[in-house]
Amino acid sequence: MPRIHIRFFGPARDLAGSAELSLDVEDNTTLGQVAGVIAENFPDLGRAVGIRLAVNREYVALDRVLRDRDEVAVIPPVSGGSDEPRVRLTKEPIDVAALTAEMQSFEAGAVATFVGTVRAETKGAAELTALDYAAYEEMAVEQFKTIRRRAGEKFPILDAAIVHRIGHVPLGETSIAVIVVSAHRAGAFDALRFVVDAVKTDAPIWKKDHWSDGSESWVNAE
Repeated sequence: MPRIHIRFFGPARDLAGSAELSLDVEDNTTLGQVAGVIAENFPDLGRAVGIRLAVNREYVALDRVLRDRDEVAVIPPVSGGSDEPRVRLTKEPIDVAALTAEMQSFEAGAVATFVGTVRAETKGAAELTALDYAAYEEMAVEQFKTIRRRAGEKFPILDAAIVHRIGHVPLGETSIAVIVVSAHRAGAFDALRFVVDAVKTDAPIWKKDHWSDGSESWVNAE
């Protein structure tokens, strides 16, 4: 009888009340059937909108047959450590100038940069003080690599970098930096938008708001 490992990330961890569990399943059990088991055992999670499932760090169809020791990740809607410096997560402040300098090339006629920062917001009388970013780190880095590769195939660019902050990020600090270098500006602009949008959609990274009244809430968790 196959045994699979289920991991819950971001808001899904709170809804399930658990970070992970192991589950014995019958032969030829599909991911969709496991999704039903998860919804039945964790009703709050079952009612959540936009949940996605991944197997062994890849998004797959619900008819995927699970095998012994497969890892199923329960991933709520995303808000947007690697040995490859061009794509990485970091708990340290992002040095955008240094990253840009690393990307410079004599062949580049354009360097397009997107810097996402923690902006001031209000909720009633409360003010936003910081964000906490949580990630399924291994899969996030794999998604960064895939997005970077796709950008290189789709647009006439020379290189791209994706660096995302995780952990506690105070107001005004950089949460993500995306840099694209290209011979011409049109390719750089188009690829930059593609990469930023793809990271926001596909990378399993979530953010939690921290407010001046002491409250906190996951973004897009409802």
